[in-house]
Amino acid sequence: MARPIVRKSGPERREEIAQATLRILGRSGLAGLTMADLAAEVGLTSGALFRHFPDRAAILAEAVRLAVTRADETFPRAELPPLERLAALARARITLLRAEPGVAWLLRSGQALTMLPPTAVAELRALVRRSRGFIRDALAEATEAGSARTDIAPDVLLVIFTATVHALVPGPGLQRRGARATSPDEAVQGLLTLLAPCPAPSP
Repeated sequence: MARPIVRKSGPERREEIAQATLRILGRSGLAGLTMADLAAEVGLTSGALFRHFPDRAAILAEAVRLAVTRADETFPRAELPPLERLAALARARITLLRAEPGVAWLLRSGQALTMLPPTAVAELRALVRRSRGFIRDALAEATEAGSARTDIAPDVLLVIFTATVHALVPGPGLQRRGARATSPDEAVQGLLTLLAPCPAPSP
């Protein structure tokens, strides 16, 4: 007996196309995103893509919207102590960016900011501003409370924090086969060690 055909709603199909776009960006970057490949990824014809989106720019904008939504979900609760907030954010971001190479590509590629639609670029830049503000505020609060080191300015610690997170997320083809990947928990523990107040010198 033939299986019944399940027709997806417009919003479901749009999200499916956006997810497929992120997968292709994670594998091949923007240069590898052809409408033929995207259509094949979701099992549609190229023409059918444009029944859900007016053009390629709208598809990219929807993929960025989905990526930003997922990144926003990694922000921890504001009521946590500052170092716990930073640890939770680092763990969640590393986990997300490793699991979603397309999201990582959007956040790390200079090409994204020069070739994506202006509305998508604005969304990505807004996410970066929110992330930096969140990290900077938590570091400043931790420094003031004495739970983070004071010998390095919070803005410099912010650079160390973000660089560590991004360094643990390899780009397409950069993870050597068989190489041991640092776990998010190991990375977070290392960050907390770096952020901890320096011990007083021995008399």
